[in-house]
Amino acid sequence: MTDDTPDNLDSPESGYRADRDPAAEALIQPSEQTDIFGIPTPPWRAFPRRIPHLGHAVLFFVIALVLVGIAQAAGVWALHYFLPHTSTAHLLRLSATDARASIPIQSFAYGLIALVCVPVFSLLWQEPFGDGVHWNNRSGWGNFNRLVILGLAVGIAVSFFGNFLPMPENPPITRDMMKSAAGAWAMLVFGITAAPLIEELAFRGFLLPGLVNAFRWFSDRGILPASAPKWIGIPFSIAATSLAFAFMHSPQVSHAWGPLLLIGLVSLVLCIVRLAMNSVMASVLVHAAYNFTLFAGVLYQTSGFRHLEKLTG
Repeated sequence: MTDDTPDNLDSPESGYRADRDPAAEALIQPSEQTDIFGIPTPPWRAFPRRIPHLGHAVLFFVIALVLVGIAQAAGVWALHYFLPHTSTAHLLRLSATDARASIPIQSFAYGLIALVCVPVFSLLWQEPFGDGVHWNNRSGWGNFNRLVILGLAVGIAVSFFGNFLPMPENPPITRDMMKSAAGAWAMLVFGITAAPLIEELAFRGFLLPGLVNAFRWFSDRGILPASAPKWIGIPFSIAATSLAFAFMHSPQVSHAWGPLLLIGLVSLVLCIVRLAMNSVMASVLVHAAYNFTLFAGVLYQTSGFRHLEKLTG
């Protein structure tokens, strides 16, 4: 997923895709405009092409949920193969509460999501997947050090402010980590690789721009004023994306409002980075660095996950 998408693609001032000229599109005769199946478009006014739009985001999440379910079923089947005399109910609990089982299953699910969604959306958009989601290698690699430092700083700040908020004593994510050193290492590797990649694609690659483009769609057609996407659409989209992001992590922190508030604030930073730099890769790097700080303290406290019993001390 590499591209060199223009830097101003998602800037608040931008009213259209930088690689599409609305004036030129308006001059194209309707008979010359076709969809991916070669069917001529209706003779309506040519509007700027905006991707991903909200329908694309919905489609992504539907595909992702289906694939997660398939991966979960496949994972339980695999566990049954290695533990043939274990009940299905116990295997389901094991796949959800033991990182030695849950992380491979989640990794398989995330791999399926990438394997399916990249070709599906590339075909739908008729352009490379990285261009469509605005991966933008140039912004990511060009600011690599600053983005990593930002992620580490956010992680340190979250750890500091967490001391002043009500936090669950033994949330599920900590209990999962305590069961084995192998599970803890698996969580760390997953947390700085596959997790930030797929989560950023979902929330900052599809949902955030999908919501922003919904406001732009109404503005294009005169339903909303031209300033609405910038002054209403972007703040609303950031807030909605952050709420959804926090909600997804809610089971990991016992649904406690303290850590959920902090997760929402982290999402706020990730959304701003994504929009300001027009790069999903940029938000992935910040996310990965932030996740690393969550494990770094535990890694030090437990002497490289060798003394996980210290987490209860």
